[in-house]
Amino acid sequence: MADEKQIVRFKGLTSAEVEESRRTHGANILTPPEREPWWKLFLEKFDDPVIRILIIAAVIAIVVGVIDGKYAEGVGIILAVLLATTLAFLNEYKAGKEFDILNQVNDEVPIKVLRDGNFTTIAKKDLVVNDVVLLEIGEEIPADGEVLEAVSFQVNQSRLTGESVPVRKMTTEELAKESVDEGAYTRNMLYRGTTV
Repeated sequence: MADEKQIVRFKGLTSAEVEESRRTHGANILTPPEREPWWKLFLEKFDDPVIRILIIAAVIAIVVGVIDGKYAEGVGIILAVLLATTLAFLNEYKAGKEFDILNQVNDEVPIKVLRDGNFTTIAKKDLVVNDVVLLEIGEEIPADGEVLEAVSFQVNQSRLTGESVPVRKMTTEELAKESVDEGAYTRNMLYRGTTV
């Protein structure tokens, strides 16, 4: 937003206010979606129309094979279906675990906040409501917030709006001087996940 010298009029939260805010509002962590049990993920692999057709073909081949005494083709199809569904399940399950790890690492990203009148670096998950955050070029906005001070401040909001052009951000006082209809994403507000 601005450099450290420009934010001297803000003192940030005290340690007691940080604890109270954390008790009241909780941690700055997005609740992950509830995951399906592993067995449901595995059974979902059989919803694929091609897999269903192969299972029907395997059953027909086994029935005909039992009559003719040659059921190896049906068993081969079933083994191929089990191999394909198991590999697809394992890949998806592994990707889900890796995604969880990436989210945990993202919660540990260091950010600079003003607390007790001094700038300090904390993990993104330790940010609380009403913290004053110092943002620099290239950083991701760690939580929704309001611009308090800004010097030539632009934010890439393409994740939210799809707009490829960075949006100029300003304080509430500066915004009040302009008579522009802001729509849903006002220029004095910052949104988690967008970048400076």
